[in-house]
Amino acid sequence: MSESKFSVDQQRRTLVKGLGATTLALTLMPTSLFAAGRGPTAVIVGAGIAGLSAAWELRKAGFQVSIFEKENFTGGRMVELKTGPLHGATHAEGVFNANREMFALGAELGIESQVRGEAYNQVWSPESGLGLDNGHGIYDPGGMSDFNIEMTRKIPGLSPETSKKLFLLQADMDEINATVDPCLLETGTVYDNESVGDYYERVLGKASGKEIVNYKIDTACAGWGWDPYSTSKVAMLSWLSSKEQFVYPRGGIATLPAKLSSVLPVQTSTTVRYITPPDSNGRRTIHYLAANLERRSVTPDVVVCAVEGKYLASMVQGLTPKQEALSNNCFFTKQPVVYWILDEKHGPEELIMGAYTSGHPDPMKARTYHWVAMPGVPELNQPPYVRYSLSRKHTPEWQNSDMAIEDYCWPMIKQLYPQLEKSHVVDIVDHSSDSLIHMPVGYINQMAEVLREQRKGKKSLYLAGEYVSGAHTGAACASGRSVAREIIGHWI
Repeated sequence: MSESKFSVDQQRRTLVKGLGATTLALTLMPTSLFAAGRGPTAVIVGAGIAGLSAAWELRKAGFQVSIFEKENFTGGRMVELKTGPLHGATHAEGVFNANREMFALGAELGIESQVRGEAYNQVWSPESGLGLDNGHGIYDPGGMSDFNIEMTRKIPGLSPETSKKLFLLQADMDEINATVDPCLLETGTVYDNESVGDYYERVLGKASGKEIVNYKIDTACAGWGWDPYSTSKVAMLSWLSSKEQFVYPRGGIATLPAKLSSVLPVQTSTTVRYITPPDSNGRRTIHYLAANLERRSVTPDVVVCAVEGKYLASMVQGLTPKQEALSNNCFFTKQPVVYWILDEKHGPEELIMGAYTSGHPDPMKARTYHWVAMPGVPELNQPPYVRYSLSRKHTPEWQNSDMAIEDYCWPMIKQLYPQLEKSHVVDIVDHSSDSLIHMPVGYINQMAEVLREQRKGKKSLYLAGEYVSGAHTGAACASGRSVAREIIGHWI
């Protein structure tokens, strides 16, 4: 993306879309979690959207539920928090219009209009110099969830030969769109047989396939932090074929989990130490630390593990071989982001942005996924800042450098925004974190095997979350609701 400027109103809208009130459920641990003889009992481990959605469904069906959350807030990757002087979304910022389970849940709670949002399409405007820069020109890359052939043909630098071949993709896109639910990727196991990069090179030929990967697919994958040549094609094509828009919820990303947290029994600051194998009655015991650090245990009928998959093997004893193998194959991509908070005197007068392809001929721009210089917004108590996101392709270089993220990224941001000086900086916020689960070729089939095993009959342990559904919040929500329905079918 080349540098461009926004009006004050556009600046405010861009900032406000990521903000929203977050309700933190700080319920104290009761002396007894469940009442005798009042229906089956369930403990949900994890108060992200998967756990909250599962708890909602189970409670509707008559289960007594309690949710354990190790953090002092709920919402997981859909939370909005204050980080230093900044307030807003910490992970997810928007949702896809294909997230039907999420919107249906919002409707049940009476907040669907707040969960839905507006398309984030006004940012890309190549005519005004605002778009993705690949070294040949500036263009609208299309959404992460769209592959529009006519728009793709307008990409600067795309060869005539590649442009003529794009029609070869349409049949596959139509078929995947008709058969795969991007919120439940187990529906796409038949397509989990090659990487997305290899797919484009096979269908379009090596040269044309590389062009499309470099100018379109790599940019889409970068939103998840995925390498096109290791990521399963269905993980990406399920979105690119759906033509569903990416939107920012009107109430902020935290709206749905905040509402659920306000009506469900959540125990925050409650850390699960370990979960035992089934006893002679087939039930598991959860050993945990309450908010006051007292060691406690509970033996419910059902445990739903809605934690990040990478924690599963160390938390749960007596996993099946397939469950353990899946947990050991859960890897999260890294999102390296740094904010330089500026004094009011040296904040930019207007918003300026830039984004570039990882194959850009300028080595500094090739290392840059996105950057923005944001004016302060006094009415929102938001200071001016410069934000820099390192290219995912170059993230391993930073991780192996033993350098602080702000030091590693300083040469790049100085070239892109030379007016930034260290004397202007009053604070630095390191926003680097785990991003999303990686889905390499074969992972979705592995995930589907675990889910088939889970559905065979009544159990004391069920898995829910993005690691068994798809790498985004809508998939986590769909997983929580669908797993809860399985439990209800098994137990009631």
